Amino acid sequence: MVIDAVSLGVARSELIVIEGSAASGKSTLLELAAAVRTPERGTVWFAGRNTTSLQRASLPFVRRNIGYCTADPLLLLDDTVLDNVMLALAVRGESPARAEQSARDALALVKASNLENRTVASLSSGQKRLVALARAVAGPPPLVVADEPGAGVGGEARETVVSALTMARDSGAAVLAATADTMLADQLVSRGGRRIHLAQGRIVGSPAMGLVPAYTPAPETPEKLQPKVVMLDVDDGEEDVLPPATRGPA
Repeated sequence: MVIDAVSLGVARSELIVIEGSAASGKSTLLELAAAVRTPERGTVWFAGRNTTSLQRASLPFVRRNIGYCTADPLLLLDDTVLDNVMLALAVRGESPARAEQSARDALALVKASNLENRTVASLSSGQKRLVALARAVAGPPPLVVADEPGAGVGGEARETVVSALTMARDSGAAVLAATADTMLADQLVSRGGRRIHLAQGRIVGSPAMGLVPAYTPAPETPEKLQPKVVMLDVDDGEEDVLPPATRGPA
């Protein structure tokens, strides 16, 4: 799906809910936000850096600061649940002891503490989704990106998903969640989330003014030349959140 002329900012301690039907461009937008995909034109900003201008070798250093929960959980099947969640913290430089404690806290947040010693391969699809969410919010990282976080879980687990995302927001993370589930979107909005509707790759129902916070860097080229634009920034005071290595090799 093509993302066309989208300008969007998300601040630290903010929860944005992107709602749209299937094929509206939600997953593509989140892939751009998580530095998994690079736009053909336009810019993606994270913590004061234009990720689209970074060398390919530098992108992993950006991604390790993003908790990314995909619609299809990307977990290490032969490792335990606890090891999977700890890995996200370890790559951000947490000590083993702190990584283990934060991983256990995240699993408790999604009510999956009883799963920590099981291998991921032994879990149901719904359990895998909760583990993937725990890994995304563990810490939390500066940015949490969640694609259909409530899919495949029951009604009780839906409230757990909402609590996990709002807790990450309340702990200082910028949270970007996308869903086609109106009920889940309503729950997130009721907890202070800002709803944005996406259709056919465009934001609808809201004026362009006000979607991008004042601190978000301006586009580098005229808007008419940028049919694909996503701008994200954690905060103008968070420019040191990424390690120097994110600048890439000289």
